[in-house]
Amino acid sequence: MKKLALNFIGKVLIGFSFIFLFPELVCLINKEPLHPFIIPQIISIVLGYLLYKIQTDNRNFYVKDGFFIVSVSWILVSLIGALPLYFTGCRYIDALFEIISGFTTTGATIFKDVEVLNKSILFWRSFSHFIGGMGVLAFVMAVIPLGTKDKSMHLLKAEMPGPRVEKLVPSIKKTLFYLFFIYFGLTISEFILLMIGGLPFFDALLISFGTAGTGGFSVLNTSIGSYSVFSKIVVAVFMFLFGVNFNIYFLIIMKDLKNAFHSEELRVYIGLFITSFIIVFISTYQLFDNIGEALLQSGFHVSSLMTSTGYNIGDINIYPTNCRVLMLLLMLISACAGSTCGGFKISRLIICFKDIRRSIRNIIFPNRVESIMFEGQKVNEATIKSTNTFLFLYAIIIVIILYVVSLDGFSFETTLNSVICTFANVGLCFHIKDFSMFSDLSKIVLSMGMLLGRLEIFPVLSLFIDFKNR
Repeated sequence: MKKLALNFIGKVLIGFSFIFLFPELVCLINKEPLHPFIIPQIISIVLGYLLYKIQTDNRNFYVKDGFFIVSVSWILVSLIGALPLYFTGCRYIDALFEIISGFTTTGATIFKDVEVLNKSILFWRSFSHFIGGMGVLAFVMAVIPLGTKDKSMHLLKAEMPGPRVEKLVPSIKKTLFYLFFIYFGLTISEFILLMIGGLPFFDALLISFGTAGTGGFSVLNTSIGSYSVFSKIVVAVFMFLFGVNFNIYFLIIMKDLKNAFHSEELRVYIGLFITSFIIVFISTYQLFDNIGEALLQSGFHVSSLMTSTGYNIGDINIYPTNCRVLMLLLMLISACAGSTCGGFKISRLIICFKDIRRSIRNIIFPNRVESIMFEGQKVNEATIKSTNTFLFLYAIIIVIILYVVSLDGFSFETTLNSVICTFANVGLCFHIKDFSMFSDLSKIVLSMGMLLGRLEIFPVLSLFIDFKNR
C-alpha cells in the first residue's frame, strides 16, 4: 500500500509544480526574479517523478490510504511552497508558517508590513488561499486523474470539510467540474464587482482569491479598510456566500429550489448570522459615528469571522467583551460543511445537539428508540460517533496547543486568541496584528494546528496509526 500511496503523492507533486507557472507569470510582468519559484518548481517535479516511478501490483485502495495521501501531500506541498518566501529573504520557519497559513486558508501572517513585499510574493500568498480553499488535491485532480471511481472519492473525502462528503453526480469528474464551476463562478463575479467598485486589477484579483478561499491575506496593511464602502459590502456578501455548502449551489443550478432552500444547515447558518449581527450591532452602534457605519462594521466582521475569512475593516479590539466572546465562538463553529471555511462546521453542531437531546430523552425514557434526522435523512450511528469523536479531539488539541504556546509568556487572552484563530483557520485575532513575536516552537505548533484544522484532524492523525490495522 505504501508504494501505491507514494505513487499517488508523486502525481500530486507533479501537478503542484504547474501551479508555480502563475506566480512566474507575475514575475515576468513585474520584472522580478524568477528563481524563487523556478527552484521549488524543479524540486516538486523531480521529487514527484521519483515517487511516481515507484510501482506496485497491489492496487487495493482504502479510506485510510486516502487520508495518508492527503496528509503527506499537504505537508510536502507546504514544505516546497514555503521556498519562494525563503528565497526572498524570509526565515524558513517563518516562510513555512506563512505558506501553511495560506494553503489552509487561515490568513495569519508573520509580516509586519505586507506592502513592501514583491508583487509575486503577494500573489503567491493570496493564490495559496485560492488553491487551499477547494483543496490542493482537488485542484490537481481537476487536471491530472489521480485515480478512478472510489479511489478519487477517498481522496476527496479526506480533503473536503464536513462530517460527510458525497458526490454531486455519479461521476467524480463531473462532481469536480460542478464544484469548480461554482468556485470559479463566484470568484469571477466578485472580481468583476470589485473592479466596478474601483479596485485596481491586482488588488481585486487577490482579494477575490482571499475571499474565495475564506483566507484573509490582503495587499494592504489595513486589510479591506482602505477600500470603498461598495467594495467592503461586496467582500462581506461574498464571504457569506462562500460559507454556504456548495451542494446548495448545485441544487440551484439543477433548479431544485425546494431542497436547496429547505436545507436545515442553511437555515441555521442564516439564523446564526442574523442573530450574531443583531447582537453585535446593538452592542456596538454607539461606538461609531453613524448607524450606517455601525451596520457595515457589524455585518462585515460577523461575516468575516463566522466564515473563518479574517478580513477586517476596522479595529475589533474596541468591541465590548460580550461581542468578543461571541466572535470567538463564531470562529470555532464557522460556517457550513462543503464550503471553503474552517472551524467545527454547523452540520456537526446540529448533529451534536440532536445527539445530546436524544441522550437526555433516553435517560427519561430508557425503552425509547429514536433516530437522528439531518437534512431529511437518517444519520447513521457511525457518523454520529465520528462527530462526537471529532468534538472531543477538537477540544483536546486546542488545550494541548494552548499549553505549548503559553510557554512564550504572553497573556492568556493573547495566547487563547492565537490558538483559536489558527486552529479554526480564521487568522484575524484580537490584539494580534502578526505572529512574528511568537517563538519558533509556537510557530511550528500553530502551523501543525492550522493543518489539523484544515484537514479536520482525522487524516493527519491517521499518519500515526499502524497501516496494517484496517
